[in-house]
Amino acid sequence: MVTTSSAFPLNFGSILENGFPKGCTISLFGSVGVGKTVFCENLAKGFLNSGAGCVYISTEQAPAEIRNDFRTLEADVEKLETQRRFAFIDGYSWLAGSSAETYRVENLANLSELATTIEKAYTNLGQEELIILDSVSPLCLHNPEEDVIKFLQLLAARTKGWGAMGVIVVQAGVHSQEFYNALAYLVDGMFDLRQNQEGNVIKRYFRIRNLRFSAHEVGWMPFIIEAGRGFKLEREPGVPK
Repeated sequence: MVTTSSAFPLNFGSILENGFPKGCTISLFGSVGVGKTVFCENLAKGFLNSGAGCVYISTEQAPAEIRNDFRTLEADVEKLETQRRFAFIDGYSWLAGSSAETYRVENLANLSELATTIEKAYTNLGQEELIILDSVSPLCLHNPEEDVIKFLQLLAARTKGWGAMGVIVVQAGVHSQEFYNALAYLVDGMFDLRQNQEGNVIKRYFRIRNLRFSAHEVGWMPFIIEAGRGFKLEREPGVPK
């Protein structure tokens, strides 16, 4: 049982009553374009603003894109890197054959290399951290799903041992049901994002599907992506499930 927790840095009010348990790993599910990366970037900014560190692993977007997103959010990650409070792991550029990042993966088919790189980045920061893997889905393009699950089990165990907090981003609808079932078994909580076409407007919704060790509100709640890539949860009653 995890007995200590950190306040959730997004403006979630009472829906997450006791914060986010240290050593806990959650999965973040959603379709393409629903706002998973925006959620992660805002979460990272919140942890950084609270004085914690962050390891951000990107497998779906180039480093320049992620770094530009953080500038839009007014988060100076380059300065935080020099202070050893932020580490970016480039798991994307290996397909292009080169990367200027300090932490980079030469081949996503080598899960041992990725695990070693994450450990090096964490050790360099050496403080309470958030670890974001955005996302796990490209790993399954280059590795059998069962090997990816073993890697995620290792990552979740190390996250718990470090007393860090982990977020694993997963694309909805691209993996086998066995993969989703295994992931649900090994994580401590599951967050979902979805979007609906309602008339001429696309509405986005968030929910905590489940979360061990922490009281939380259930049900779908609308959110918006603000100008400047902000993530804002709207507390409107009567949201359809």
